[in-house]
Amino acid sequence: NNIVAASPPVSDLDVVADFDKLRGVTCVAVRLFLKPDVITSGLSGGQYDSTQLPRKVAEAMKDSPVLVCGAEIGAIPELKEAGFCIYDLQRLHDEFKVGAQDNKDGIEETAVLEIDFFRADSLADIEDDNEVAKIALKAVASVLNVGSELTNAEIVDVAVVRARKAVSHFAPKSASYSPPVKITDRKS
Repeated sequence: NNIVAASPPVSDLDVVADFDKLRGVTCVAVRLFLKPDVITSGLSGGQYDSTQLPRKVAEAMKDSPVLVCGAEIGAIPELKEAGFCIYDLQRLHDEFKVGAQDNKDGIEETAVLEIDFFRADSLADIEDDNEVAKIALKAVASVLNVGSELTNAEIVDVAVVRARKAVSHFAPKSASYSPPVKITDRKS
């Protein structure tokens, strides 16, 4: 919506006439770089079959490097309405696979866990990235039932991205307000 409102050339397009009827949800992406644990291999579902996440975490995610979770996890007030996805990036991305980071440019290898929260307005309001990281670890530990094995993991670095009302909220009739894939006509 903001792009359309701020750009006269875009707002002149017929296909964006109903953009004001679309809603977005707030998302918070949390990328945690953790001190690596022992290598767990033979895991399924990813580009790579190994990770250095804590062993209990690796075992809980053995069938897939991606988990999709609903709201109200772990009795965490900030997640009352937030759903989220958990990603073991060592099993999904070339740059994070086991052995890819070690000693490149002086950077030590880390286990990389990403948690993307949706409908996360309360979490986005927390300005301290380390506090957001602690909440993310607590949520993942609760879902995977791994307790302190994850919540006590040593965080080497954290990156948090807050995107308010940035992801499409799919609801009845929302597709009818969206533009076609290919935009060609213009108002004149």
